[in-house]
Amino acid sequence: MIIDIHRHIVDRTWQSEQYWRSFAGTILPILKRIGRPATIDSIVKEILPNNWDTDGSKHLARMDEGGIEKAVIFAFDVGLISGEPAVGIQEQNRIIFDLARRHPDRFIPFVHIDPRRPGAKDFVRRGIEEGGAKGLKLHPGAGFNPEEKETLDLVESIAGKGLPVLTHTGPSGPSTSSRFCEPIYLDALLLRFPEVNFIAAHLAYGYRHPLFSLGAVRPNLFVDFSAWQTTARRRYPEFARAVKEAVSEMGPERVLFGTDNPYLWGVMPESRFVQSVRDLTHVPPEEGRLTEAEVELILGGNARRLLGLEENDE
Repeated sequence: MIIDIHRHIVDRTWQSEQYWRSFAGTILPILKRIGRPATIDSIVKEILPNNWDTDGSKHLARMDEGGIEKAVIFAFDVGLISGEPAVGIQEQNRIIFDLARRHPDRFIPFVHIDPRRPGAKDFVRRGIEEGGAKGLKLHPGAGFNPEEKETLDLVESIAGKGLPVLTHTGPSGPSTSSRFCEPIYLDALLLRFPEVNFIAAHLAYGYRHPLFSLGAVRPNLFVDFSAWQTTARRRYPEFARAVKEAVSEMGPERVLFGTDNPYLWGVMPESRFVQSVRDLTHVPPEEGRLTEAEVELILGGNARRLLGLEENDE
């Protein structure tokens, strides 16, 4: 079973116009490099709508093409830093919970809210008890410090429930802040809640070596390599070495497959990204060769255990 641990449900009304125009600005130079004429306006109107998918139909089609059986889905609350969207974060979560109820065999919802929002702790509790959320998503790029009281209180609300916390690490994207996204800012959470498993997303990109060092002394720290499609496509040996480093430093049981889609749909088909992981069993040893058993753990075995799916699937 292949499980995508990191997937977003996205709509234009779920982020501010400022956010989407900033996002388009990151795509513009890429299109110029390949000789494709575009403007910020044309990207927002013609390219970004490919990502809008609140009913899950596009996600399911792409997952089927890639052989991905299940995916963890969540929203993206950065309204306090990039401007509030037309559809508020609580409604976004509700739509995601409903989507997961309609497709319980495919989608696994996580509850997501900025811990500084009024009533955030109670909202997370209700998201788990009433919405069926199977974990919590955090994004410090919204401008909050994970070491401070609001985040500690939010995580405390799920401690003891056997649910994981997935958090962004590494430089943060358009209209958001990278200040609190370095791995060391997770240490207070890791120490205070040793019973909670934390997943650091994206291998923290360029911060991955401090992340691996932290993982060596924090057994409740896991990693995913979502959003590494660009590296896998353009510099495959670098991708292979990064995943191998994660396996060597963290252990194969703490490395998870994720895509960060729909944001990377334009970079690499999901089937090709899955194959890029499977191909790690064939690369030269010096470039990061993995065993078949390690690849199977990464693609789904670890997520099954972390999400408590093993018992239900037997």
